[in-house]
Amino acid sequence: WWPLSAEDANRSREAAGHQKGSDPSGDVRNEELAKLEIAVLAVIFVVAVLGNSSVLLALHRTPRKTSRMHLFIRHLSLADLAVAFFQVLPQLCWDITYRFRGPDWLCRVVKHLQVFAMFASAYMLVVMTADRYIAVCHPLKTLQQPARRSRLMIAASWVLSFLLSTPQYFIFSMIEIEVNNGTKTQDCWATFIQPWGTRAYVTWMTSGVFVVPVVILGTCYGFICYHIWRNVRGKTASRQSKGSGEDVAPFHKGLLVTP
Repeated sequence: WWPLSAEDANRSREAAGHQKGSDPSGDVRNEELAKLEIAVLAVIFVVAVLGNSSVLLALHRTPRKTSRMHLFIRHLSLADLAVAFFQVLPQLCWDITYRFRGPDWLCRVVKHLQVFAMFASAYMLVVMTADRYIAVCHPLKTLQQPARRSRLMIAASWVLSFLLSTPQYFIFSMIEIEVNNGTKTQDCWATFIQPWGTRAYVTWMTSGVFVVPVVILGTCYGFICYHIWRNVRGKTASRQSKGSGEDVAPFHKGLLVTP
């Protein structure tokens, strides 16, 4: 499922082939493990499609005038469906066929869409959280064309995801690899500049897909929790002081009228 899994798997297959030398079974994969991976991916695909399709259907049946949150949930479901069809499904087919079956352009497109879907799902959560942060911590800004701002944020997340995944076109391609006994075949592999290319790619993917979104989500929710806690604390203190004032006032009035 993870975009690097195919490339890592290919590297491990090549290493196994070189270690086996002339052993023709060196390029044979673990079929039991492959069946398990296929089963897991199939379950993930079915659950993702059914779950997000149900959400979209429920949103479609809601009243015509929907809130900004409905808009974000709709696009988050679309992003998750993109993960199911552009990332999970191609990887499932790849695990079934063992080698990538297709021309060079399809290899590049598939790898691009796999990462694009992953970026889109992560950054759609980010913009949704940013919208909640603005609504809670800066409520006056929600009065300034909130629907337009929400649509711009959603469009920006889609465009940014597409741009950030574009390098996949230049990293992956169909190349000829040697397996066992001098046999050659073609597969969709990544080509990195040595010796730092692989580390740079892994660092970039980890930072862009996981670290940066998690930091933004944590920061926004931290400010939201602090703002809510401060408001609740202020209202509680106000009620307590108001209650004390109501108790003291009759007492003072009583002192004035009592001889």
